[in-house]
Amino acid sequence: MGGGRRAPVKANPGKKKRREWRIRGWRVRNLAAGGFLLVFFALGFYLAQLYSEISALIENRRAALSSAIFSAPFPIRPGDDLERAGLLDRLAQLSYSQVPAANAPGEYTRAPNAIAIYLRSFHDGAKEYPAEMIRVSLDGARIAGVADSFGVAKSDAMLEPEVIGRLLPGAPAERVEVQLDQLKPYLVKGLLANEDRFFYYHPGIDPIRIVEAAVSDLRARRLVQGASTLTQQLARTFMERHERSFSRKFRELAVAAVLEFRLSKNEILERYINDVPMGEYEGTPIDGMPQAARYFFAKDLAEVTPAQAATLIGMIQAPTLYDPRRHPDACRKRRDVVLGVMKRAGAIDDASYAAAVATPIQITKPPGLRRAPYFTDYVTAFVARIPGFNGHLEGLKVYTTLDTELQSDAVDAVTENIAQLEKNHRRLRRTKIDGKLQTSMVALDADSGAIRAMVGGRDYSESQFNRAANAERQPGSAFKPIVYLAALDPDRAPFSPPLTLASTLPDEPMTFNGWTPANYERTYQPQVTVAQALFESLNVPTAYVGSRLGAATIVRTAHEMGIHEDLAAVLPISIGADETTLLELTSAYQVFASEGLQSPPYAVESVVDAKGHLIYQHAEVENRVIRPAVAYLITGALKAVLRYGTGASAGRMGLDFPAAGKTGTTQDYKDAYFIGYTPAIVSGVWVGFDEPESLGLTGAQAALPAWVQFMQDAAPADPEDFPEPSGITMATIDPESGGLATSACPRQVSLPFLIGTEPTQMCPLHGGMFASAPGSAPASATMPPAPGFAPPAPVASASPSSSDVFGAVGKFFRGIFSH
Repeated sequence: MGGGRRAPVKANPGKKKRREWRIRGWRVRNLAAGGFLLVFFALGFYLAQLYSEISALIENRRAALSSAIFSAPFPIRPGDDLERAGLLDRLAQLSYSQVPAANAPGEYTRAPNAIAIYLRSFHDGAKEYPAEMIRVSLDGARIAGVADSFGVAKSDAMLEPEVIGRLLPGAPAERVEVQLDQLKPYLVKGLLANEDRFFYYHPGIDPIRIVEAAVSDLRARRLVQGASTLTQQLARTFMERHERSFSRKFRELAVAAVLEFRLSKNEILERYINDVPMGEYEGTPIDGMPQAARYFFAKDLAEVTPAQAATLIGMIQAPTLYDPRRHPDACRKRRDVVLGVMKRAGAIDDASYAAAVATPIQITKPPGLRRAPYFTDYVTAFVARIPGFNGHLEGLKVYTTLDTELQSDAVDAVTENIAQLEKNHRRLRRTKIDGKLQTSMVALDADSGAIRAMVGGRDYSESQFNRAANAERQPGSAFKPIVYLAALDPDRAPFSPPLTLASTLPDEPMTFNGWTPANYERTYQPQVTVAQALFESLNVPTAYVGSRLGAATIVRTAHEMGIHEDLAAVLPISIGADETTLLELTSAYQVFASEGLQSPPYAVESVVDAKGHLIYQHAEVENRVIRPAVAYLITGALKAVLRYGTGASAGRMGLDFPAAGKTGTTQDYKDAYFIGYTPAIVSGVWVGFDEPESLGLTGAQAALPAWVQFMQDAAPADPEDFPEPSGITMATIDPESGGLATSACPRQVSLPFLIGTEPTQMCPLHGGMFASAPGSAPASATMPPAPGFAPPAPVASASPSSSDVFGAVGKFFRGIFSH
C-alpha cells in the first residue's frame, strides 16, 4: 500500500564539519581581531602616555637650564695680585679662549706685561654690562692698571658671574647647552659620520645598520659594533634603568619613536649633542658635549679644533675607556680612527686631517667643581620667601653675593682641616655617615654683610643639613667679646669710672646665685686685667663682668649685633651658654670689623623673572650699634688675642697680616670655634659632632687651622691694617698689672683706650713704683662695685692660684693648649 512512512534523510557529515569550521574560524577571526584591537589600543595608549611623559621631560630639561643662580661678578682692579686674585683661573673657568689676537667676546691675549680681554656682555640683576675690550697692564705679578680699548684708564672691570646652581631639578650648575647652528660643520658632520650616517633618512631605527652590526658581530664572534641610532642613544638619556633586557629595549624603541614624532631631526641632533653622556669628573656626571669641551679643553664647544672635536666624538662610544686624562694613549688611537672617518666623509680635508693626527692629546688643568650646594639651598629657600613671588621658577635668574674663589678656598680649608684632625686624632674617626666629625664655615664682607662663602658640612652628598645657617649650638668663649663690648661702652655700662682694657677683675672661684663658673684649667689668679681675661679666655672674670652688667644688657647687645635667637636673660649667657648659629655669631663680629655698623648678612642681590622684570632688589641696611672708637677697643684686644692669647698659634701657622679674632670652646670640648676678621672679610669656623660629644680639643686646636688657611688665601697681596678712629689713644701696657709698661716688663702690649681713660701710672710689678709720675692715677682701675650691687660669694674650696706651684704649671699649659 502506498501509505508507508518516508525514510529519514541521513545527515551529511562533511557539511556539518564545514559548518563547525566556519563557526570556529569566525570565532578565531573575531578573537584575533579583538586581540589585535586590544593590543593596538593598548600600544596606542602606552605611546600616548609615553609621548606625554617624554614631552614633559624635554620641557623640564629646557626649563631647568632656563633658571639659574649666579655668583657675584668678578672684579678686575688695579693693585690686585694676579695669582691671588685668580684672574687666569677665572678666565679658564668661564671658557675664555687664549688666542693670538682677541677679536670676539670670550677671547683673550696674553703678552709679557699685559693681558687683553674681550669681555662678554652680561646682566647683574637690572644692570647691564656690554661686551668690551679691556687691557690689563701688569707690573710683574701685580695688576698695574685697567684701560678700555682706547687706552682710557678705568677704576675696574667686571667679568661675568658664574652659574653656581639651578632652581629647578635636572641640570647641574656646570651644565651648558649650545644650538646646532653655533657649531663648526666638521663637528656635526664628523659626529654623524661616526655615530649615525643615515640619521636624516631613517625613522629612528636603522635596519641597514642593524644588519651591518649583526654581520660584524658574527664575523668577530662577539659584540663589536652597535646598531643604535642617535635617536635611540638619546632615548636612553630619558630612561632610568640601563640593564640589558627585552622590556628595556622595547621601551627604548618606543621612546625613540616618540622622539622622532615629537621633535624634528635637527632638534633631535641638538638635544643629543647637549645630553649625550660623556663620562664623569670627580664623581659628577658630564652630560653633553658642551660640558665635556669645558672640562677637557676649557673651551666652548663652538670653538673646538678638528682634533678636539674628534676626541669628544670618540669618547661617546666608551667615555671611561677613552677619557683623555685617564687613558691618553687609548684616547689618541680612538681619536685618529674618528679623524679617518671624518676625512672619508668630507668633514675635513687632507691638510686638516694631517694636522689633527699630528696633534698630541692636549687637555687643560682640571677646572674643579665650582659648587656651593649649601649656599644655593640657602638662596633657594630665600627666593621662596620673597613677598609677592608667584612661585614660577622657570626662567628665573637669581644674582647672589658668592665669591667663587673664596668659596673654593673655604671648601679646601675645612676639608683639609677635617682630614688632618682625623689623621692626628684616631678617636675622632667614625665609619657611620651620620656620626662623622662635622664642620661649617661662613665668610662675610666686612662692610656690607654680603655672604661671600658658605660651607654647611664636610660633604653635601652625605648630608644636606646646613650647619652654618641652621645648626644652633652654644658659642662658648666666642661669645665673650660681645659681653666685653657692652662693658667697655660707656653708653651701655653703668660703671664709673668706665671699664677699660687695663682695668682689673677678680679671678677666683665664686658663686652667683647658685651658679659657680670655672676657668677651663681650674687655675686662678687673685686678679687679672680685662685684656688678660680676653687673651686667656677666662670664665670667672667674664662672669663677674656679666653679673655687673646684667644678663638683660648682654642679651640686648647681642640682639642689636645680629643674633636673633631667643637668648635666655640669665647670667651663664656671659660665657656663651645659650645657642645661636655660626652665621649669626659671625655676623655679630662684622660689627667690630665695620667700626660699629651692623649690616645683616644676605645672599641675594637681585632676582629677575623670565620676562626680565626685577622682582627683588637687596636694599642696603646699616644700623649704628656702637661708636667706632668703642668697636676699636674690641678690635685692638682681639688683635692681641692672635699674638699673645688663645689664638697665638695662628702666627706659627703663617698668619702674618693684621687680623683679629677669638677662639671658642664649649663645656666638655663639645664645640670648637674660631671667629675672626680683617678690614675686608669676617669669617667663622665650627667643628664638632652633630650629636654633641667631646672633641678633646679646643677651638685653637680644632677650628683655628682652617680659619688661618682660609684667611691666608683670601688676603690681598698688601693687607691693610684696621684704621684707627677718632677718640682713641694707644698705650703700651703690662697686661698683667694694667700699668704702663716699663723696660722690665716681660710682656708689653699696645692697646687702644678711649681718650681720657688710658692708664697713666707705670707698671707697679716691674719697676713702676719708681717711675710713677707725681699725682698720677693708679696703674689700673679695679672694677668698682655698682650701687646696690652685692658681690658674689667666694667659694671656700678654691683651686690653687697662679702664685702657687700648681697654678704656675696650669698657667704654663694654658699658654700651650690655648682655647
